[in-house]
Amino acid sequence: MLCGRRLPMDTHHIKHAILFLALAVTLAIPFLLRPKGEAAPRDARTLVIISPHNEAVRREFETAFRRWHARQFGQAVTIDWRNIGGTSEIVRYLDSEYESAQRVSRPGIGIDLLFGGGQYDHARQAAKGHTEPCGLRIRHPEWLTDTIIPRQFSGEQFYDPEDRWYGCCLTSFGICYNDDVLRACGIDRAPRQWIDLTDFRYFRQVALADPTKSGSIAKAFEMLIQEQMMTELSVRHQAPSEASGEALAAGWRRALSVVRQIAANARYFTDSAGKVPTDVSLGDAAAGMCIDYYGRFESETIAQKEGSTRMHYLTPINGSSLSVDPISMLRGAPHRELAERFIDFCLSVEGQQVWDYRVGEPGGPVRYALRRLPIRRDLYRPEHLQHMSDSEAMPYEKSGQFTYHPEWTGSLFNVMRVLIRAMCLDTHAELAAAWEAIHRAGGPAACPDAMAALTVLPASAEYTEAQGTTSRRIGNKLEEVRLAREWVVFFRAQYQKAKLLADSQSNIKPRN
Repeated sequence: MLCGRRLPMDTHHIKHAILFLALAVTLAIPFLLRPKGEAAPRDARTLVIISPHNEAVRREFETAFRRWHARQFGQAVTIDWRNIGGTSEIVRYLDSEYESAQRVSRPGIGIDLLFGGGQYDHARQAAKGHTEPCGLRIRHPEWLTDTIIPRQFSGEQFYDPEDRWYGCCLTSFGICYNDDVLRACGIDRAPRQWIDLTDFRYFRQVALADPTKSGSIAKAFEMLIQEQMMTELSVRHQAPSEASGEALAAGWRRALSVVRQIAANARYFTDSAGKVPTDVSLGDAAAGMCIDYYGRFESETIAQKEGSTRMHYLTPINGSSLSVDPISMLRGAPHRELAERFIDFCLSVEGQQVWDYRVGEPGGPVRYALRRLPIRRDLYRPEHLQHMSDSEAMPYEKSGQFTYHPEWTGSLFNVMRVLIRAMCLDTHAELAAAWEAIHRAGGPAACPDAMAALTVLPASAEYTEAQGTTSRRIGNKLEEVRLAREWVVFFRAQYQKAKLLADSQSNIKPRN
């Protein structure tokens, strides 16, 4: 009797134990299979770096730097990576931490370096006094020449003349796409320019990221905007040096119309720029806007894992400048000597090889091909190109066709972020519905009134106003929230109006 009563209880306990063991094994597998890094000796010196770079970049640069430092200085070193998200999240964190440090008269925040992110955000941190000169221009003035690291190229600044930040690798922006999905959508020609993504055959097939969360995507949108401003100048037969305010304002309107049409085709807007090429490679979208190295990295991953060539990346023809991902010395760095050495390593020939050398090549990465282009021009020589993943890229030769004009949109970077969010993300349902209705009614040419309603801008978003009062409002957090709300109300009403006009044009009864 007793055994008879206990048997179900034991069976019950055994089942729970088996389930618990299975769950524990499942959770442990990723950690058991994770590649082992080099164990740091107990006496290793520690460098603290905050970075938006992915795990591949962090792992390869830590491995390479530790080996380089041991050879050069006979000392073990390890890196304490602070990974809190993308560049936008890091900027907010740094602003908050330095504000707190100032209240208690503390010089730093316990972090040595900001590694990665765009030139805009590094320049902003320098202007706020959150970064300081690192001494590289004194230690290695021979590197800062037009033949090795130019100060400027394609209109972009490659390092700070006051020694507070230096570009480490080159960045351009473009389109990733999936051949299989394009064919399924009836698209027989791969996209070559930003404007190709306005084709209605891409409806619900374009993957986009939120420019208020991703600095790289904000920069990609700026490239698109500048390209369309240049197109407007070309139509008016005006050279960039002779651009009139009227022409630039018209180009701004032209560009924001293109942005809305691409956004109307969006499948989604993600907080993570890296999700875009991943989803495109998996077939969850036909194309997307992304930073070059995400697109190249994903295409290589698919080719290696599956032997497939369906995934591609391209920089649009005359559609992107060549900008940089910098490194900055943070104010009050607690391990300044190590931080200086890391900066020197990143800009040395040995450090630059890590960016684009193939895995296993002498001086190259150990596990991950990073697929990023070195900033040093002397890396684009035969003795290095033969080891590189992107030997055909030749950025200094191919990117000269596009010149970035910071005086056109540089001061509007944050305005663009907030405007695009209000214009495209927060009102996406209404925008997509209007765009679909316009195409049911025959397309933009058949619905001029609906297109006018879809593409109109409020006065505060017009080019001249954006450069003045609107920029100042965006600089105040409370005013930014108020302005964003005003824009959302405006655009939602316009998109609803555009849909009604298009439905009327096609004699379709409006739906509630």
